[in-house]
Amino acid sequence: MIPITGEWFEPGSGFSWCESAYKYQVVSFIAEFANTVTNLPIIVLPLVNIALMRKYIAEVNPMLVVPHLLMTTNGLASAYYHATLNIFGQLIDELSILWLILLCLTAYLPVLRLFPPKLAPHIRFIRLTIVLVTLIVSIFAFLKPSVNAFALMIISIPSVVVIFYEGMKAGSKDASTAAWFVFVLWALACAFWCADRALCDVWLRLGTPYLHAVFHLLSSVSAYTVFVIFSWLDVERRRPQHGFRAAIRFFPRQCGVFGFPYITLTSRAAQE
Repeated sequence: MIPITGEWFEPGSGFSWCESAYKYQVVSFIAEFANTVTNLPIIVLPLVNIALMRKYIAEVNPMLVVPHLLMTTNGLASAYYHATLNIFGQLIDELSILWLILLCLTAYLPVLRLFPPKLAPHIRFIRLTIVLVTLIVSIFAFLKPSVNAFALMIISIPSVVVIFYEGMKAGSKDASTAAWFVFVLWALACAFWCADRALCDVWLRLGTPYLHAVFHLLSSVSAYTVFVIFSWLDVERRRPQHGFRAAIRFFPRQCGVFGFPYITLTSRAAQE
């Protein structure tokens, strides 16, 4: 287990990525410049979805703010980690991802098709159990930080399976398209993550050690799209509780898997 000492904040005490071969060359106080600045979408995109969903969140389900803010927190933690490459930054980056995955499950669990309706009366207990399990797993993250990233990648596999299943079974062509969008981006992001980790010497010879930065961009859009899908599901499956209607749109206009998804929220009363 890592002792709590000043070494936590010592530059370079955490794991460094392929770009670290050029560290501090762009800006004197940022170790991995590309890996740092490519966290901007991770910070901004969930706030965009909050803005688009603000009326629904305020009037119907305030809990949806939690996973969105955790994604923004992860972006800030990741930026700090890549700027300093210290062990503290590495741990808060990894722990924020863990909490993001499990609290996203907690927030959207009641509207998932996989969630048995007979367990609905016990949702508070189930949520508390998930939080407790997350706390316990968080403690284990301090034991051997070198394996945390691999563990998170493994956890992402069943997470993407659930996301893809829910999107395909949502009963909406747009939700299905968005689910494919998530799957394709996640697969590409994993490929870039593994390539950066395993083939760094190759990228250094080519002078392009920035594959982890591409991973940031792909994974941030993928995670944002998950919020678009699940926000739509939340609105649609809570219809008896409110007067809103949600739709998934793409930019440029409806260009399939290659469009950038976003959610629109309207009042059913206004439409009628």
